[in-house]
Amino acid sequence: MDAEEIAKKYSMSELRPIAKKYGIATRCVKKADIVRAMPPEAIADLEQSKK
Repeated sequence: MDAEEIAKKYSMSELRPIAKKYGIATRCVKKADIVRAMPPEAIADLEQSKK
């Protein structure tokens, strides 16, 4: 999956806590940009939180 597909799949309220955990800024940033900045383990955490 690319960043745009992942961003469409999740809401900002789901992305924000994981981005904060990995030190990624979330103010004035699009969802796709947040996903692009996430390391692979952050995306894995995101997938686990959805289940």
